[in-house]
Amino acid sequence: MPHAVLNGNVSIDDIFNKLKGVFIRNESGILKTDNIYISRDKTAIIIESLTIESGVKRSFFAMIGRRDDGVVVRIYQGSEVEKTAGVKSILGEIAKQLLAAFPQLTIGETNLLEYLK
Repeated sequence: MPHAVLNGNVSIDDIFNKLKGVFIRNESGILKTDNIYISRDKTAIIIESLTIESGVKRSFFAMIGRRDDGVVVRIYQGSEVEKTAGVKSILGEIAKQLLAAFPQLTIGETNLLEYLK
């Protein structure tokens, strides 16, 4: 399962308040995030996400979840989506946004390193 752990101390509430949408259009297709939701206990954020690659549309929920050592960006476990380059790119873009907004975060365990550049 594609994921990026970002180590460091940051609150989900702070992330929710700084998170911006993703919209990228290039020769490969379109990557877009839309509405975001925060859990009542402020331990997770769900992000409506969409990729269009080679004319194929894929909708899924990305998730930012709290961990003892920081946060994890991954596909929400209730989403069944093919793990394409576009899906991984959206997760990478979300993680890059967090790294830029919160300098105390560092890249931890991930299988998305090529998407974090």
